[in-house]
Amino acid sequence: MAYTPLALANTFVSRYGPRCHFDHMKLQKLDFYAYGWWLAYNDRPLLAEQPQVWRHGPVFSSLYTALRPFGSAAIVRPVGAPHSDPPMIPDSDTAVLDWVDWIWSRYGHLNALQLSDMTHEVGTPWQLEAQARNYRVPNRHPIPDGTTQRYFKGLAADLS
Repeated sequence: MAYTPLALANTFVSRYGPRCHFDHMKLQKLDFYAYGWWLAYNDRPLLAEQPQVWRHGPVFSSLYTALRPFGSAAIVRPVGAPHSDPPMIPDSDTAVLDWVDWIWSRYGHLNALQLSDMTHEVGTPWQLEAQARNYRVPNRHPIPDGTTQRYFKGLAADLS
């Protein structure tokens, strides 16, 4: 099942929030790395939305909308609509929760700016899509899953 970017972000906050400073940018980038690595090992996406090419790296539009009110402030608890439970990855989906833990073990120690800088490196999906358009990318331009999958499969091969 594909989840919303907010459900994934809320799961990071729920599992690691007491030990970590989460802000909007860090959650965007953690979601991106979870999405990309998932595509390296699976033929179906983890999330129901593709990341888009934005100025500060890959962004999930719906997550931006949900977290925009926080600005750069810390996000200390899961976020949701008023009078409803925040969306989360269910406890029954142990494969995805294990994935969240693996992503956290690789990237959780990095701050938002470090994660953002990594998404701008030469050869990353964001950089390839931006460069192909002379860095004049139309608003809401999605990063194709094939581009993301190829990049992260390359990283996965380096782990072997």
